[in-house]
Amino acid sequence: MAPGDAALGLLAATIWGGAFIATEAALRETPPLLFATLRFALPGICVLFVPRPRVSWPRLIALGLLLGVAQHALIFAGMANGVPPGMAALLAHTQSFFTVGLAVIILGERLSVRRAAALALAAAGLLLLILERGTPMAATAITLVVSGAVAAGCGNLLLRQLGGNEPLATVAWMGAIATLPLLALSLGIEGVEPLRRALTRWDPTLVVATLYSGGISALFAYAIWARLFGRYESARIAPFMLLVPPLGIAFSMALLGETLSAWRGAASACILGGLALGLLPGRAAVRGSGSSPR
Repeated sequence: MAPGDAALGLLAATIWGGAFIATEAALRETPPLLFATLRFALPGICVLFVPRPRVSWPRLIALGLLLGVAQHALIFAGMANGVPPGMAALLAHTQSFFTVGLAVIILGERLSVRRAAALALAAAGLLLLILERGTPMAATAITLVVSGAVAAGCGNLLLRQLGGNEPLATVAWMGAIATLPLLALSLGIEGVEPLRRALTRWDPTLVVATLYSGGISALFAYAIWARLFGRYESARIAPFMLLVPPLGIAFSMALLGETLSAWRGAASACILGGLALGLLPGRAAVRGSGSSPR
């Protein structure tokens, strides 16, 4: 991989790691469903300038509901109910395993011994978090974040069938589709007052967090990802995704004072170990990958 492209991969991972810090800051100012609405409204505005991707309406709506409404509403709700941003970054990335598991069940793909071991290792980490002693996270909050990861896994299966075509247009239209259902959920569950307050006060923390999450994280970082996937095989790109959870944990510990107990440290090691085992290329993939871009 060219050094410049490797630097872009690191930049994208850093942006996504920081997105959980932005979300944590925003959730201090506004409830989770409203922030999810604002986060998707920003890329949704881009549909005024970007034509609809060559994706059928049913599939595009399904992507918006799974990757937009379900994934982010559930993860943000879990964070609002006590999951720290570092742990949220870790749990959200279990979507890799749910994607693999759903592909086996729905698409009939084969599950290698290595990936089966990776799933078992990550499952052990989740179990440690659920059984955590001392001051554990609420089981409901963990369930919300993991449910968001399951929704993302379902959405990933649909994305895989698109073959990486028109990613930015897809993100923009997904945002537009997700905004109205999220707004309806926010108004129905959280009430009108949070929206009125957000539109009249223009809190600087919420504005910056929305710009970061909806603009820099969703559009800019995704554009980097699309560029890299267009030039290199997935085995070279996937390891950058492994950097997002540890970066999210590191940012959370440095900026927010999140503590990583021995219990959570062991759980994190299991989940990260499972991610590495499942995503890093094997020897055969490395030997056959070549050194030049596609």
